Amino acid sequence: MASCSLTIPPETEQVRLARLVACAAARRLGVSEQEVDEVRLAVGEAVGRAVVRHQRAGKTEPVTVRIVDDVHSLSVDVVDRVAGRDDGDFGLAEAVITGLVPGAELHDSAEGGSVLRMSWRI
Repeated sequence: MASCSLTIPPETEQVRLARLVACAAARRLGVSEQEVDEVRLAVGEAVGRAVVRHQRAGKTEPVTVRIVDDVHSLSVDVVDRVAGRDDGDFGLAEAVITGLVPGAELHDSAEGGSVLRMSWRI
């Protein structure tokens, strides 16, 4: 099992970094390029959502992306630090993410923000 944690500033330019690291983890597990594309899109939407939440709230704290892989699964948690949830925050991103990751879960974090967990069985 391998894990990686990224803390990125809430800037749209940083979304690409999170996508690249998640795709590298998926490739390391030997998934197909179609599955890598699904990981790329879902992670991009999730991290983009967190970045926009920070920007709208005027938060400068970093967004955290945790990636854990083992021989049977890949898990990506995207953690923002914006208190409260507005269902509108998830909108189009939710449609894309749940279409690609049926088991995606959004819940409040202990730190006062939200955690979007995405998991893929390999």
